[in-house]
Amino acid sequence: MKYKRFLAALTAAVLLFACTACKKEPEVPYYPANPDEEFVLDIFASEELVGVMSDIVYRYSTYAPRASVRITYDEGAILAAKIEAGTPCDIYVSDDVRFMDWLDQECDEEKNPNKNDKIVSETRADVAYGPGNEKYAEEELAEGEVYNTTFSAAVCRATALPYEAEQFIKFMLSEEVNDIYETYGFSRVEE
Repeated sequence: MKYKRFLAALTAAVLLFACTACKKEPEVPYYPANPDEEFVLDIFASEELVGVMSDIVYRYSTYAPRASVRITYDEGAILAAKIEAGTPCDIYVSDDVRFMDWLDQECDEEKNPNKNDKIVSETRADVAYGPGNEKYAEEELAEGEVYNTTFSAAVCRATALPYEAEQFIKFMLSEEVNDIYETYGFSRVEE
């Protein structure tokens, strides 16, 4: 009888050890500057990304529980105009490369005629490719054709949280959220 109890306890211990050993912790490139400090990120994002961004923010909260995120959704051109006018924002997620160029001092005068310096160029990254606002299509679309565009993200120069904003963009680019983009019909931009 003692042998059976011992065998059952040993089997349970081995199973517990095996389950623990097999559990792979997700690799997330989030390294908080001060884990005890709470912060709020303000993000301007294209309205086509409502589902994607909502799900990314939800998943991000499991990795960065001290972070809160507020998202303003609108057309990319309107959001770029707000940033150009000085509306505070930590991260801009554009639905058209032209709007990101408009805010980037690294772009030539043709793309950035006002010589705006509103985003941190080094943080600029293409995050996904997918359906965009059809009114920005440079050519007329055939009936039933969908306008696809590249969605880009960058830290805004006026942010008070540059490190936290950059970490959020890294999270948007991580493999941890690939399934979210796919769920909403977007493809990841391969580097």
